[in-house]
Amino acid sequence: MSEPSPSISLPSLKAFLIGFGSGLITTAVGIAAVHQLIRIISDRVNKEPHNAENANSGQRPTRRHLSSSTEAQVRTTPLVSVATEGSIDGATPQPIVDQHALLAVQAPAETPAVLDELDEELSSQVRGGRQEHQSLLHLLFQIAEDQAQREGYVHRNITCNVCRTSPVCGHRYMCANCIDYDVCERCEPVANHDKTHVFIQIKRPIPPLASPRSALFKPLYPGKEHTHSKLTFDEINNLKTSTHFDQAEIEGLYDQFHTLSTSSEGLTRSVYDQCLGPLGLEKNLVVDSLFKFYDANGDGVIDFSEFIGGLSVRVKGTWEEKVKHAFNGYDLEKLQSISRDNLRQMFKAYFQITIALVRDVVRACEEEMMANFDDSQGRPVSSYFSAPIPSESGGQVARNGKVPIPGNAGTREDMWPVMERMSQDAIEEMVDNVFKIAKLASDQRISLDQFKEIAIVNSSLTSWFDALGTVF
Repeated sequence: MSEPSPSISLPSLKAFLIGFGSGLITTAVGIAAVHQLIRIISDRVNKEPHNAENANSGQRPTRRHLSSSTEAQVRTTPLVSVATEGSIDGATPQPIVDQHALLAVQAPAETPAVLDELDEELSSQVRGGRQEHQSLLHLLFQIAEDQAQREGYVHRNITCNVCRTSPVCGHRYMCANCIDYDVCERCEPVANHDKTHVFIQIKRPIPPLASPRSALFKPLYPGKEHTHSKLTFDEINNLKTSTHFDQAEIEGLYDQFHTLSTSSEGLTRSVYDQCLGPLGLEKNLVVDSLFKFYDANGDGVIDFSEFIGGLSVRVKGTWEEKVKHAFNGYDLEKLQSISRDNLRQMFKAYFQITIALVRDVVRACEEEMMANFDDSQGRPVSSYFSAPIPSESGGQVARNGKVPIPGNAGTREDMWPVMERMSQDAIEEMVDNVFKIAKLASDQRISLDQFKEIAIVNSSLTSWFDALGTVF
């Protein structure tokens, strides 16, 4: 939210909290290292003496241990930390220059191997503790540095609509669907704003007078703001069992579902068509089949269990799951088998969807090219092309500076009917190839098991199922 004059900025406590946390972590790491060293020394000293000598062989023991008298002496001797950062109850903190100086008096001269082994293990533990300590300090330093850099970006005359802080420092989040609504980066995760609205993250401050005073565009989500209860623990566990999603993904999909739904019942067919963009305006068998795939019970509305179940198959489903639903899309009569005409209809619908997608890509490329075209020199577009433009006397008509498809009078828009007529032969060839692989006559039908065998050889059978992606 914009204000005519800036107010006093509230000080941030992040720097203090980061410093305080760093001190706590440093102290905890030091205490843990001291306790670890004490435990290692105690374990070494408190070991029971091993039966060092075999009466029959007369061989010397292969491993030496501290004598019982030395063990008692070590137990009664107060130990101090190797480092000077902490101390033990009952002992005066003082640095130990050498670990051998501590144990030389307590252990007999015949235990150098034990001392060397103990010294090596203590040294490795100290090095590991220091490395972990340095890693934590480096991480905290990076966090503090990143926060300091963010605080350097000040959005003057902008006030957070949640915490009322002005000016907003760091990243500014502006609602693209409201007239004047801003939140700071601290309040953005918890802002109780319309879930169907979109926030724009602004890092570099916009001049106050140039900041937008109106909504940038209409909401992108078709859903309406309405109250809904949260998922219970049992509902989440049931969904985890029936789908391939974990708890975090289920909660995220539940939030997305309610930004799309226009009623408490679920997603209607109109919402489904709106999610498809321009493709939802035309009737197509692939579009209808995918809606039936999501609407498992056939009531015309996609509830949340159907929504998450369909996405589970589309996103993380196995090949067996996908090929079964692809087969159901071909089975228009619900006879548990596929005819030659079923294949022909689905192949044709898939081709039409592909053409529509290509048409949108071409149109977007043309718009981008024309937007970036530099006409400052006053030259016509045709001057940038070396190929001659046929005249009307040549049998081809040039309209609006565009060359029509050879053999087809008109502009580029006439290309699509030609491609559709050319595709009829390709579709018939694909259908013949499928029945040839299945070794079936033209009047026979393909079962589910036969469909799976053919799909292994010819993957184009399941292409229609992935034509529109996940839709949602």
